[in-house]
Amino acid sequence: MAGTRVRQDVWKLSRTDKWHPTLLWYAKAIAEMQTRPLNDPTSWRYQAAIHDYIPGSDPLATSADAIPPDADQFWAQCQHVSWFFLPWHRMYLFHFEQIIADTIVKLGGDPGWSLPYWNYSDGTNADARKLPPAFFAATTPDGTPNPLRVNVRQRGNSGGIVAPPQSADISQCLSEPDYASDRLGGDPGFGGPETAFNHGEGDIVGALEATPHGSMHVAVGGWMGSFETAGLDPIFWLHHANIDRLWNVWRKSGHQNPSTPGWLTDVTFPFHDSGGNIVTHVAKDVVDSTADPLSYQYEDETDPTAAVDSAPRILSVGDKPIPEMVGATDKPVTLAGKPASTSFAVKEPTGPARTLSAGGPPRRIYLNVENITGPHHHTSYSVYLNLPPGEDASKHPELLAGNMSLFGVAQASRSTEKHAGSGLHYAFEVSKVVRKLEAKGDWDPKNIRITFIPDFADAEAERTLSVEPKKALQVGRISLYHK
Repeated sequence: MAGTRVRQDVWKLSRTDKWHPTLLWYAKAIAEMQTRPLNDPTSWRYQAAIHDYIPGSDPLATSADAIPPDADQFWAQCQHVSWFFLPWHRMYLFHFEQIIADTIVKLGGDPGWSLPYWNYSDGTNADARKLPPAFFAATTPDGTPNPLRVNVRQRGNSGGIVAPPQSADISQCLSEPDYASDRLGGDPGFGGPETAFNHGEGDIVGALEATPHGSMHVAVGGWMGSFETAGLDPIFWLHHANIDRLWNVWRKSGHQNPSTPGWLTDVTFPFHDSGGNIVTHVAKDVVDSTADPLSYQYEDETDPTAAVDSAPRILSVGDKPIPEMVGATDKPVTLAGKPASTSFAVKEPTGPARTLSAGGPPRRIYLNVENITGPHHHTSYSVYLNLPPGEDASKHPELLAGNMSLFGVAQASRSTEKHAGSGLHYAFEVSKVVRKLEAKGDWDPKNIRITFIPDFADAEAERTLSVEPKKALQVGRISLYHK
């Protein structure tokens, strides 16, 4: 496809026609790919397996399946809890898009087709957090079963809102000054922690990967809720196109990608192109979506949070201060699909965060939720700071610290030869929340209260706790850091 393609907002397409040609051809191409065998690199199931594949957990497994001999090289490759999260998924989407586009051409369709994106964070669209109608219609216009509909989704197929506003909130991720996470306690970074190849083992979850990426995976649920099945849901690809778009939005605000060889060139990722040929990429190949080999841009790459937040944007410069822990819980917290609270005391910092130069920026404060371990869960949790006991959390959005999605918690909890299975780690900047509480006289350093509110009902979590309490979701520690 010559020239720069434009990936369009799926809701703007759907406003004019539920079965806009872009979506109808997407459905037709998926139906064709679903007829190809599992070991064909251009098949629907092979493409999903690239993200992750667990033998025995494939919902579409048949006796005729043949696992390709090189599956270890190409399957279960998704980069999560890693600074390769964004470049790897960009590579993945690009080759998937090319396979879909070539399939459409072979079916007699538009040679200029490009993958749309689902902008669930669009504050100008009351339907933004709903699935576009083509994704839950029972049939396509000719009456055949609709391949865009996945019956096992937990939310969205009724045409209603899929997720609460906090699950689609992009204010924190777009305000992150640095791409990479702090090593201990502080900034989660926009793109995640510095790692080698990392298929979801535990560490600090990058701000964008946490919300809206992980939170929207969990909100849709069903196949979208797990690494090994997410790529089987057609909405997965539009969701990740939006995450990819937000990388462009963040960059256009003046932020910088990593510039070290460890990110740019040292780790190589293999894929198959639309002809089934093996190709490899490094992050440096995909930093500019408008350049070869990608050659695409998004319909809208403006930052909607810039006009809302009057505070000046922080851009990373020079050496970063070391975060200092000022307090933490002393015992784990069990989460079982119900509200849960804990508290701890904090002290004044003693290190660099204690004193600030006159006229300098205010200290930044981070709430860390550490060592989250357990099986797959069907809900995310909203984390509140000093929510009054018995109060309705929805009436106190000013106390929201962040959203804890739990996407990938099972993978991060598995102990292997290389990884301890220490679970997920979220860091939320709560500087503004703390200052509001201080201004109202509601900040007592001797009693910092943290409340976890499930975003959705999770009966399975309750059953797990009652039957197998050792497999319940646990938060190892909650801590507060100043920087």
